[in-house]
Amino acid sequence: MILVFELSWKGTTHAPGNAATTQIVARAFPGQEVRIHADPSHMEQLRRDSALTALPNVTFAPVAIPAMHYGKPAVVSVRRMWREFRVVRAALRAAPRHEPHLVFLISTNATTGLAAAWAVRLAGRRAAVQVGFHGNLNDAFGYRPRNPLLRALDTRSALTARYPAPLRFLVLEDGIRTALGERLPGAEARMDVLPLPINPAEANEPPAILEGTVRFGFVGLGTADKGMDVFLRAARRVRERHGAAAEFVHVGSMPRNAPAAEGADLLAQPPSAAQLPREEFTARLRSLHYVVLPFRRGYYDLSASGALIDAITWLRPVIAARVPLSAQAFATMGEIGVLCEDEAGIEAAMDHAVREPDPAAYAARVEALRQARAGRDPAALAATYRRVVSEGFPGLFAA
Repeated sequence: MILVFELSWKGTTHAPGNAATTQIVARAFPGQEVRIHADPSHMEQLRRDSALTALPNVTFAPVAIPAMHYGKPAVVSVRRMWREFRVVRAALRAAPRHEPHLVFLISTNATTGLAAAWAVRLAGRRAAVQVGFHGNLNDAFGYRPRNPLLRALDTRSALTARYPAPLRFLVLEDGIRTALGERLPGAEARMDVLPLPINPAEANEPPAILEGTVRFGFVGLGTADKGMDVFLRAARRVRERHGAAAEFVHVGSMPRNAPAAEGADLLAQPPSAAQLPREEFTARLRSLHYVVLPFRRGYYDLSASGALIDAITWLRPVIAARVPLSAQAFATMGEIGVLCEDEAGIEAAMDHAVREPDPAAYAARVEALRQARAGRDPAALAATYRRVVSEGFPGLFAA
């Protein structure tokens, strides 16, 4: 049995990606029951994905995720770790005793891996733990607690700790594993890669038609770390030159105290401090011609981009700043848009798209995205995941 846990997020956060990743897991091991443990609000979002619920080996088990420090995965809390341990322990007790088990933490807090490993060890089962990292891998190289006990439990320590049960980490791009190995030699040895998948439920939309007002979108949380300030500065200058021929859309939410918020008057819709309902999120995505990715070094060295995956899913060409993540995407996927060296390059690419629209070049980029999308489909990635588990935990699911 494979026990999937989302103990970090509720509601719509990570729901499309979690649904797609669970499809990969279920397709890779069709003979194993894949039981999803998540907050009821998150589970409600997962159940909306018909491609997930159609899989006969997927089941659901609602759990109350620890509320302490919700949305702050880097915070070290012994109390939260104890609650995480109890959730995993209860799930193992409810699972068939004489089967092997893979505990897959589809996302993680600083302490979740250790809590799950001890739950597995004390359960006395033939089991292993797989720890998925998203953007929170950056937490390993930020602030660390001064208290030596808490420091021993933080994200940085988690990457090199000794665990009481077989445990491996899972990251979302090859470049992330390489970058982590450069920063923390030794950690790369137990790091596996499963590329971030598309959400098939949203992969049936037609591409945009390049005509009329050209709409550029920033997708995701509107913070400076993700480049929202770059997007708004470039957008303002393009608007000054082209007026209503260009429109700028934020597909996501923006914290009220975000540094970029003061320039948000330029956006087609007022910024939202609350997370957008998925219906509104996808409606804004559908309206776009281009997804703008003003990546910055640092954050995206160790994080995949959900916005890039949205662009691939929806066949929206990108205007992206060059960082290792985007350079790798263009190298492996072809000309999926325009790769820019800096903020001036992003502005120039947006300006050119409005001033000299080229439907033929746009169509070629859409086709490159279509090919990339096929490779990121859960059905295509199932073999990759099966290999990762089989090589990482030899004999766990041997016939």
